Amino acid sequence: MRKVSLLITVFFLAMGYASAQSLKPADPYPLKAGINQGTSDSLVGTHYWYFYVTPGNNTLRVRFKNPTTLYGSELSNNVLTITVTDENRNWKATKFIKSSRNENEATFVSKKLDQKIKLIVSIAPPNQSLIRMGGDYEIEATGDVAFDEVKSATDPIIRTYDPKVMHYSESYGATKFLPDGKIETATGFSGTWKLFDRENRIYTVVIGSIRYSLQYLPGYGLVRPGEPNIIEFQELRR
Repeated sequence: MRKVSLLITVFFLAMGYASAQSLKPADPYPLKAGINQGTSDSLVGTHYWYFYVTPGNNTLRVRFKNPTTLYGSELSNNVLTITVTDENRNWKATKFIKSSRNENEATFVSKKLDQKIKLIVSIAPPNQSLIRMGGDYEIEATGDVAFDEVKSATDPIIRTYDPKVMHYSESYGATKFLPDGKIETATGFSGTWKLFDRENRIYTVVIGSIRYSLQYLPGYGLVRPGEPNIIEFQELRR
């Protein structure tokens, strides 16, 4: 218990400066060096990241960049919940950030450590299933930290989605994007996908007679390029 108590004191919260990737708490996505960007969405779910703190001093910064608006107006209860915990989840530190200027940044600061520890970071949108809430954020770990490489070289589009569009008046149902460039839907439609712009993760998708130009946002799904709030194929959470 003493060790856990000491770990709890490692992180304290203070106001300061501050790609969401995984929706699976058991399989968080690795942070990379520098600024990582994500879009938190109440209709999608919590994002999970991880990185390592090593002997020395460390800082984790999170900033609420561009909040989702309703008819152009910001929502006063649009709050992101940032939680940092150790790999075994023996302790946690939580901070809330809002879109207002004096509340849109959070900093988790580490005292000097004597061992390497894996930390899990969750970014939770408002608990709202009727109105889209959340927004763009940045997350960055600096100081004596370490990062893992992405585990798989598989194209990120390869997964199962919940379509938010239809083939005219017919639903696609659950839709699988397969490694061979083909697409299968639960209701019998078939199609193909092809990478168009690797740097910006933009794809050409054809299902039946309908052609889409879509951008993949990790932990979010396939959206209209330049319009991240318009999800065409939502990534399944599990």
